[in-house]
Amino acid sequence: MRKLTYPILTLMLSAMAIYLCSCASGGVSIDLRRDPIKPSPELKEGTVDLSTNTITMTKDDITVTLEHWSRARLDRKFTTSTQRSPFFYLDTWPQSMQSEVFYVTVTNNTPRSIVFDFKETTLNDERQYQYVPTTYDEIRYKFVSKSYMDLKTKQGLEAARQVLLSERIGKDGVIAAGKTVEGFLPFFTPSPQAEKVWTIITFEKEPEVATLAYEKAAFRFDYKQDLALRASQPPTKR
Repeated sequence: MRKLTYPILTLMLSAMAIYLCSCASGGVSIDLRRDPIKPSPELKEGTVDLSTNTITMTKDDITVTLEHWSRARLDRKFTTSTQRSPFFYLDTWPQSMQSEVFYVTVTNNTPRSIVFDFKETTLNDERQYQYVPTTYDEIRYKFVSKSYMDLKTKQGLEAARQVLLSERIGKDGVIAAGKTVEGFLPFFTPSPQAEKVWTIITFEKEPEVATLAYEKAAFRFDYKQDLALRASQPPTKR
């Protein structure tokens, strides 16, 4: 059998890498070069998977993985001929109706339950803006107020019920010992002038003794925002 030449072998390996990335993301191909938000080179904690740009961090026996999903990538996954992405927005809409979305995976390796604290979880930027996670009701209100509440939007909102981290965990935010939960965590978009953005994910740990107070555990994920890519993001599908 003939040996493969180096260019052909390289091409095959590249194609395989793209295929594996696509499978890992539910069949949605990933163009990391076009994502305006990437892990910061100044990241002090955690490890980065360069094939998906996910950041994984373990602290106090809690492992958290954060993966940014670009606007175009969300469109490819959630917008179809019969469904509008629940993260859809137009550039003309105010910042409070635009979405920045991360996929979060949490594994609780502690012997007790932990609580995902949505009120203390934030997206921050260097312009000193801070955003809390967007709820399902806020996503729905966005479409109602913009007169986009048609059948396609309703289908997208049904999908949101299935994929939002807040919906999967429930109102109490409890993650049982030994369990893993995952889902999409949307925020309002950060300032388009901010080159540094970061996400803080906060938990409350159940104490060993019932009479003691819950302990806080916070994870900080640092990102850089490419302002040129942010400005050139493709419009979302209508």
